[in-house]
Amino acid sequence: MRTLLLLVLASLAVAGCASEAVVVPATVKAPPQTARPDWKEPYPAVAPALVFGVTRFTVTREGWKADISVENRSGVGWKVGDLRAGGQAFGVLLFPDDDLDALERRSRSGDLPAIRAATSYNPALPLVLGPDKTWQGTIAAPGALAGGLWIRLSFGPFISVGKPPEGAAAQVVWFTDHALRLEQVAAEPA
Repeated sequence: MRTLLLLVLASLAVAGCASEAVVVPATVKAPPQTARPDWKEPYPAVAPALVFGVTRFTVTREGWKADISVENRSGVGWKVGDLRAGGQAFGVLLFPDDDLDALERRSRSGDLPAIRAATSYNPALPLVLGPDKTWQGTIAAPGALAGGLWIRLSFGPFISVGKPPEGAAAQVVWFTDHALRLEQVAAEPA
């Protein structure tokens, strides 16, 4: 499996398809694992309108799932997703490290990795998250994640219904400030 992955990466590099900006280490599928990070991230940092939470992240044999929450502390509602503008961006992103400054630079330059979008929501996301309301549930998707890489969760978009609170944008897609390193398969003894 590792040899096949290295061959694919090498052929992409030769073809000019590999990114020169980010070196991603060769790796294999992360084994099943569970982490309980208990993240709470306010947006904006002062007088938060929204607070994003992650209480558990699990890699399963079939894919991944995360127990998350979004709390609306503002006086306006937030429309959750806009299917005409690309749908929801709830999911995970994989990075070679946990460098928050690099995340912010890549976000500004539009060079973020593709979101591994959630395909199930339990319970369903609300159409609008009303003032002083919280949605909490589990998002999940099939598909392997690479061991040894760092994940961040993505929430949104949230579109303000009316004038957004001071310091908040009218449309918010949140990538967690925190990152979690996925465990790798232990090397087999020689």
